[in-house]
Amino acid sequence: MTDWIALSDRRAPHLAEPGALIDRGMFVMEMALPIGDGCVLLNQQTDEVWPRTLSVFLDPEAGLIVLHRQGQAVRRHVLPGPLPLAAGVARLSLSFDAPARHWTLQLDLSGDARPLRAFGQDPLPMRLDDLQGLCAGRGMIQRHPAVLWFGATTGAVLPDRAPWIGLRTLVDTPNGPVAAGLLRPGDLILTLDEGPLPLLRVTQRELPSAGFFAPVLLRAPFYGAERDLLVSADQPVMLSGTLVEYHFGEDEVLIPAGALIDGRKALAEHRRAVTQSVALDLGCPALFTADGCVLMSDGADRLTPPPRRILAPYEAKPLIGHSGRTLVRGFG
Repeated sequence: MTDWIALSDRRAPHLAEPGALIDRGMFVMEMALPIGDGCVLLNQQTDEVWPRTLSVFLDPEAGLIVLHRQGQAVRRHVLPGPLPLAAGVARLSLSFDAPARHWTLQLDLSGDARPLRAFGQDPLPMRLDDLQGLCAGRGMIQRHPAVLWFGATTGAVLPDRAPWIGLRTLVDTPNGPVAAGLLRPGDLILTLDEGPLPLLRVTQRELPSAGFFAPVLLRAPFYGAERDLLVSADQPVMLSGTLVEYHFGEDEVLIPAGALIDGRKALAEHRRAVTQSVALDLGCPALFTADGCVLMSDGADRLTPPPRRILAPYEAKPLIGHSGRTLVRGFG
């Protein structure tokens, strides 16, 4: 579970002690591209106790700069340009470890599997109250409209993009539907192929509802959903029916929910700043029913093949124009 110590547009989980320092962690920010000319993406300045600054500058030609000041000490973390900033989403990640005296600045671009990185030495620790104040909008703060979200964690890495569902999603169990947020390890889940299986792990997360983590809303009554269903863009959804058989020669296939977005049956969900989610680990990928929709569980064993073929997003295009109600056969 990601330990968010600060997350934009979300209330701080607790009020930090004044002056409490974070020696190691990660500051993360995502932005919508293109931005155009060089600009200040984020700027926080305070003179309380001593001068402190955290600023992020972006220029497609000069590069990306994170300026961090604590009193008289100033550090510039630079990812030199030019930067290939095509339309899409970009994620900035500044990992710092003050005791080990090293930092990494990374830029991930949507549609490009090759992140850009820069490395350096002697980062400054960050004040927890400054990070929480930044996320709460306190103090002298400038935020560019292109900034989707930002936050900080004490973890070394962010959670992988993975299947998850909303906490209120009703999951079929031998005792009837149960809200996903109420499930615990050891509870039995009804699966399509294996019957009841025990949950090995239930992971609840708070994730930004924008950028790389933006969820998908599957609209009822499409794709078997009995009511609107909130899932991750990476959540495999099972489709079946004559159209599936015609296009792929298989009775049933799985498609990531993000590939189903069409503005009507499946929507990119941006109405909330932060999404409460849960990943269900049955030990291996397995099919289960959630609010009438057949989904594939997350699993710690990523080496086990999925129970059905997972289509690449481009393969799903022939199905998107058809009614979701014609693409699903239920099971029970």
